[in-house]
Amino acid sequence: MYADILILGQLLTGPKHGYEIKKNVQEALGESFEINNNLLYPALRRFLEMGAMSKEVEKTDGKPDRHVYLLTDAGEEIFTELIRDFPKKAAANPMEFLVRVAVFDRLEPELRLEILRKRLAVLEEEKERYQRYDDVHSQNQFAAEVIRFRKTQAEQERAWVEHLMQQIQSEQ
Repeated sequence: MYADILILGQLLTGPKHGYEIKKNVQEALGESFEINNNLLYPALRRFLEMGAMSKEVEKTDGKPDRHVYLLTDAGEEIFTELIRDFPKKAAANPMEFLVRVAVFDRLEPELRLEILRKRLAVLEEEKERYQRYDDVHSQNQFAAEVIRFRKTQAEQERAWVEHLMQQIQSEQ
């Protein structure tokens, strides 16, 4: 689902062709968020069929025609709905969470806080799970190292999420 958010989010800033969407996402968020052609173009076709976007064809000399995609009002509504749809399973997925944070500038403060609260709840569960695993796997040195590493990551992310929450609350 995060790929759909990234694609539609790119079109919020204006019309773009497929390669431009792909390139902008990677430049802004890094290779971890790369959208390959097998994901991008079927998504663009699906959004066209849904009425979330329209397409214009630009003629180019000596090259294939270029398709430029424009977001419709329905597409903006779909974008917002995709972000709002953040069940526990999505909150547990770091990519789903980070993509939503990356588009926080397009969301009202209360929705930002709701997303952050859901991620905090997941991180709390992870912390408890890692504690249980730590107790069970203390005899296996490398399993214990992995668990400690993941626990540290969760603690650092929790501190970051709390920092974001404080920023948002201070802006209100």
